[in-house]
Amino acid sequence: MRRVKVLALISSILIMVATIISWVITQDVNITLALLTLASTIATVIMAVTIYELDIAIKELNFETVSTIYEMIDDTLKKQIQEIKSWRSQGISIEDFLEDQRKRKIVKEASKTLNRIGYFVYREFIGEWFIQEQYAGLILDSYLAMLPYLKAFRDSSECKKRSLNEKEVDICKKSPWFIRRFYLLLVVISYHYFCKNFPAQCKAIFNSYKLEPKNPVPEQWLENDVKRWLKRRGYL
Repeated sequence: MRRVKVLALISSILIMVATIISWVITQDVNITLALLTLASTIATVIMAVTIYELDIAIKELNFETVSTIYEMIDDTLKKQIQEIKSWRSQGISIEDFLEDQRKRKIVKEASKTLNRIGYFVYREFIGEWFIQEQYAGLILDSYLAMLPYLKAFRDSSECKKRSLNEKEVDICKKSPWFIRRFYLLLVVISYHYFCKNFPAQCKAIFNSYKLEPKNPVPEQWLENDVKRWLKRRGYL
């Protein structure tokens, strides 16, 4: 898009310069208008070709991103989500989770993968509609299953610093997330789409965790840039 804007600016400047030079040299309105028409036609053709090339490049980028996302949401991620869901039914406590390095690694890797996908959406490498239509249910289910462990993982990573006193730690736990902020973005857009279009399935997912169907991401957890992105698109 920047390339098109630069080209448009350069073309307009060249047309203006050519028109002035033609008028200065010929002092003939007809010649000047003819030259202006020719220059405008050439500029229009160049712009059309550039926009066409840009459109092809964007489609290629989107195709590559879609392929990457299909590769990321593979059987490994799905197995990780299933195992995390089993912890809830087994009653694995937060304390047990934090002491188990294997479990911490599973939550870290699964949420990291989903956070990367959220970044692709945030940067508009892929439209949010694709994620919503293909994976909204999976993302919402993964988050509800992972939430208590993910929150503990995030708090231990961002708030357990020696330089923070007890009050500051409490404030940090309620502050916007950093390490998984794009995963939260993904959850918000998935919730809005899934629960609006498939209310029965949405209610079933929430009921499986003994929760009421409502946005599961507190607004205070959302980082400012993420919050602005969601507000621009009507999710907040």
